[in-house]
Amino acid sequence: MPPRRKSASRSMRRSPRGTARPKPGSHLLIIECDSRKLAADGLNLGHAFGQLVKSLFPQKRIAIIQTSTEQKLTEDMAAALKEFGRFRSVLVVGHSNETGLMLTADGLRTWEVVGSWLQPFAPEFCFLAACRAGRSEAVRNLFKPVSMLRQIYASPAALYKNQLPPLALLIGMLLKDGRIDEDHSGALRLANYFLSGGQLFRWKRKELGPGEEIKARLLDSAAALLDQGTWDLLERLFPGTVRPPHYPSGATA
Repeated sequence: MPPRRKSASRSMRRSPRGTARPKPGSHLLIIECDSRKLAADGLNLGHAFGQLVKSLFPQKRIAIIQTSTEQKLTEDMAAALKEFGRFRSVLVVGHSNETGLMLTADGLRTWEVVGSWLQPFAPEFCFLAACRAGRSEAVRNLFKPVSMLRQIYASPAALYKNQLPPLALLIGMLLKDGRIDEDHSGALRLANYFLSGGQLFRWKRKELGPGEEIKARLLDSAAALLDQGTWDLLERLFPGTVRPPHYPSGATA
């Protein structure tokens, strides 16, 4: 009998000798935008949070980029892509509004341009610690160029430091469990509003598709009505017992 030939599909599955296998997706990319400006404002939280999650999840692949100019950002992004490959989630910390983000010291860039910078990393989850980044216009434009992006978590209003813990907890949940439980997420975000005035929206791509424009605008309007700035419910209920009064709390934009 003639020798059995290997099936084409089986032979195709075998990698040529000496060819490196692609690296699996990394876990979290943190981008601290225009880090010198954030440091001057006391809002350079990305690097500190990155060091914290690295210590809590030493087995996870986490990278931190602190931006200055677009030329340097191009180099840093290329280096991160080469070393880590794609990232399942991205945290962006910076000054922004519904139109765009101060991605670097070179000026405001539209959310669609920001998305084009993120696209090579193919993230599924994006967390935005930035003011008004959760408005439908901003989120819709960020979704456009990032084809694998499934969910965005961001505030549709001004965002203050004491309103950020839920964002950190959601990232921790994703790193720990590989998913974000919708019930826990909803309860956490609701509690954040009552405790601090912080609004944190979760947007899915399908919620901004064709025919969803009116609903999205209604959510923008609801966010504007609910926006009462920042407060501390525990401090109001128990003055001076939780922390010293008049503690500093700055907005991220």
